Amino acid sequence: MRSTRKRYAAAFAAVALLLTGCSAQADTSSSDSSAESSSEPISGQTITWAIETSPTTLNPQKNSQDGFVFIARNYADSYLYLDENGDYQPWLAEGYTLSDDQLTVTLNLRQGVTFSDGEAFNADAVIANFDYLTSDENSSTPRWKGILESYEKTDDYTVVFHLNAISPLFLESLSAVTTAPVSPKSLEKTDSLETGGPDLAFVGAYTVSSYTEGSELVLEKNDNYDWSDWGPSALVEANPGAPYAQTQVFRILPEASTRTGALTSSQVDVVYGVPSQDISLFDDDDTYTYGQVLNSGTVYSLYFNTTKAPFDDIRVRQALQQGVDYAAVVDSVYYGTGTQATQWFSPSSIFYDDDFTSNVAFDADAANALLDEAGWTSRDSDGYRTNAAGDRLTIALNADAPYIRDSRDVLFQAIAAELQENLGVELDFQALDPGTVTTLWEDNKNDAFDNSMGSSDISSSLDLLLTPWNPQRIFINEDAKAADLVKQAKEAPTKEERKALYDQVQDYVVNEQAYILPLYVPRDNWAASAAIQGINVSEISGHIFSTVAVWRAE
Repeated sequence: MRSTRKRYAAAFAAVALLLTGCSAQADTSSSDSSAESSSEPISGQTITWAIETSPTTLNPQKNSQDGFVFIARNYADSYLYLDENGDYQPWLAEGYTLSDDQLTVTLNLRQGVTFSDGEAFNADAVIANFDYLTSDENSSTPRWKGILESYEKTDDYTVVFHLNAISPLFLESLSAVTTAPVSPKSLEKTDSLETGGPDLAFVGAYTVSSYTEGSELVLEKNDNYDWSDWGPSALVEANPGAPYAQTQVFRILPEASTRTGALTSSQVDVVYGVPSQDISLFDDDDTYTYGQVLNSGTVYSLYFNTTKAPFDDIRVRQALQQGVDYAAVVDSVYYGTGTQATQWFSPSSIFYDDDFTSNVAFDADAANALLDEAGWTSRDSDGYRTNAAGDRLTIALNADAPYIRDSRDVLFQAIAAELQENLGVELDFQALDPGTVTTLWEDNKNDAFDNSMGSSDISSSLDLLLTPWNPQRIFINEDAKAADLVKQAKEAPTKEERKALYDQVQDYVVNEQAYILPLYVPRDNWAASAAIQGINVSEISGHIFSTVAVWRAE
């Protein structure tokens, strides 16, 4: 298979996967914990985290929240993992092979592994999981379902998968918690499969001890987990004897000030999701360490609904790209710590285009001229633009509340103020429950869709974004040229050929057609007591990898 590497923004080292036993820190951190890092890890502690959002479900097969992956990895091992060179390495599988035509994947499973309920992990367990994942009983359709033609057990520890199309997505999915195997006994508990929880058994260094919705999740060390034989090799080598903590508590604290106060008052050891206004409290103080990593995949963007007014008119789409100084807005909302996006792909992606000249550039005069040309020439009593029929130029943006993190609500408030002042455009942003948002899409009452999609290979992000949803929210796939370019890029035989095609994709959807308005590059960021060690970071995916090796120097 092809080896891939990542390029990073100047603030980060150009490495792919950091699986070390020391705390991950951004270059801005002045904390000096070298003496603590060199001491022996301490076992048996309780490590307490503050996190920003509640999990939609504790079953990682059904959870699509990027910010939950590092928690789930503590109790749900995957078949493979991505190493520092961008190569897939063994985890629950002791090896795999990919056929020359890239359409057959063979997994050779690790022997002697058991689920936390004592059930054996073997080919039968894997088959049972894929039977469920691909069945109508599964309420969460896997992204890779359409490319998996068939699969079979060839012996007790070998499973062969046959694909109907070349796609990096399936191999990547085997390294993700979304295919982490559930105990066959647990598969019979359909209620638990939806919600997850203590009675759902995986293979992992921890188990879910308890969950109080909206309050806290508690993980307990799995004493039956064989870390030295079952864990990912790089992490095992760097952290012999892990997992160290006996208990990990994840307190759900949606209010930014509450999370900050919890750390400064020593109520928690680590904050995941540091509010931008508080970063300066932690990156210039020997008492704490601060770290961040840019998420890979597609950046946080607006996708315009081109099936109806106002965004069926390219001039309105272009005006939105040019009518706001997004660099200044991102700088203001994130207190100088954010990264504005002007193209679709994250700077962490190997397919980021360093030479891309984006049409997302502030020019209020040009934007106003475009809106005049599009017929939005009058103003109502509130100063908003109207057309000849008297309709106000209003953009309805209804977002799924569980995915609003990282001050995105504040970001849209700032954008709305700028659109009103600069262009006379009304942005009506609301964060609603997913069911309500789905109904609004079914009735075609939304004008745009907000999304970022993390993945180590950009094709995985695009496969989800460009596959019709029910209801369909992304409209790029209706453009035959865009769909064909994406398909060519995914199936090209070399990284260089894929890169050239993805350059064309970005130019077409961002510049030529103005389907997308890139806003900012999401990140994982965290602050911790300087005594905290062992936060492991996957820079190739742009996330914390897991907290299985975390401990506190005393």
